[in-house]
Amino acid sequence: MKYTALVQIKTYLCAFKKIDFIKRVDDNLFKISFDKEELFFDLNRSCSGIYKAQILEKTYKAPFDLLLKKYFTNSTIKDICVLENNRILRIQVNLNKAYKSFDIVIYFEFTGKNTNAIITDEKDMILSALRYSENSLRSIKVGAILQKLDGIEIKEKKVIIDNFDEYFKHSFNALKQSELLNLKAQKESKIKSKIASVKKIFDKLENEESLLQQAQDLSLRADVIFSNLHNIKDYERNFTLKDFNGKEFVFNLDKAAKISANDFYKQAKKLKQKAKNLHLQRENLRQKIENLELLLDLIKTASSKTELEILLPNKEKFDNKEEKNESVLSFYFNGFKISAGKNEKANEYLLKNSKKDDLWFHIKNLSSAHIFIHSNKTKISDDVIQFASKLCVNLSNLTRGSYLVDYTQRKFVKIRQKAFVNYTNFKSLTVIKE
Repeated sequence: MKYTALVQIKTYLCAFKKIDFIKRVDDNLFKISFDKEELFFDLNRSCSGIYKAQILEKTYKAPFDLLLKKYFTNSTIKDICVLENNRILRIQVNLNKAYKSFDIVIYFEFTGKNTNAIITDEKDMILSALRYSENSLRSIKVGAILQKLDGIEIKEKKVIIDNFDEYFKHSFNALKQSELLNLKAQKESKIKSKIASVKKIFDKLENEESLLQQAQDLSLRADVIFSNLHNIKDYERNFTLKDFNGKEFVFNLDKAAKISANDFYKQAKKLKQKAKNLHLQRENLRQKIENLELLLDLIKTASSKTELEILLPNKEKFDNKEEKNESVLSFYFNGFKISAGKNEKANEYLLKNSKKDDLWFHIKNLSSAHIFIHSNKTKISDDVIQFASKLCVNLSNLTRGSYLVDYTQRKFVKIRQKAFVNYTNFKSLTVIKE
């Protein structure tokens, strides 16, 4: 964020009278409505700025976020200024609540490694902050008096803003394009590494015929021992025996012959079971590879940092009930689990295992993935619905273009046969596939 740009933005903001709300919509991203004019304040340490954009929003309920709602909803702007020779925007508002009037201040610090948002009272006592810290130079903690950062020598090319609308849009593109490309590269690398790892396991799977042959050989050796057991001393470990066809078998045992023969039978049984289940293991690994490759495609087409985090979180999220169908993909957004079926078998599974209040998504008049938002009887926000609609289009085998996605509650979806359905009481959203 350039200092000269921030000074001009301050002048632009001074024309507004009220703040409708301030809320955090990503880890370091704030959405602020000034008299219905919405701006995003990005406090990312590597590339901070102020811009306008269409962004998928998260919901936060930390103490800091609750104070933002408490102090800045329908508040009157009293003063906006930029601290001298510092990339810090100070906004002071006035609140009238329960016959009491008081002032609250929020500092937006676009200062590189010290980037922060800090809420104080009118005497600069810290009430809450996006980031807390304490060192010899400065203490950011509740109850402390906010120490102002020293001014710096501004060495930058002066920015002149002729059109704020254009500036805010250009600012978003400039900041986010580079950040998005870097994050995509990281996520893609992570997925490709997982694909390579699963393929390595897949390639090392044993052959069913080889396992069955090993089982047969072990059973035969056990049979030979038992048929000759009366001729073998308990202490004998190394000997040669013949089967009924005169074929010789050499034995070098660690245990007594009878015990070893029983071990051979047990090993043979395990190998037969392993061979029997090997095709299931192979199919599960194949499904994992397909899921990861599909996820890789979704990451390549993601349009925001928030969307990337939903598709591949930095911290893995787990459900208490593991998905029983390997063809089902699961995502988590704003407290909701979103399930996606990527083939007929998965779609059929989701239809049978969803609840009546879950939201079901499908592309109008076309074959497509079935998407479910598991509601848990909670109201589903528009952002979650929009993400599920986009997911429905991107997971379906479609060319570029505009598509209508229908959605309704599961109780209004009637199964005709397998994954073929009739549905009523639906709404529609238009989704562009690029």
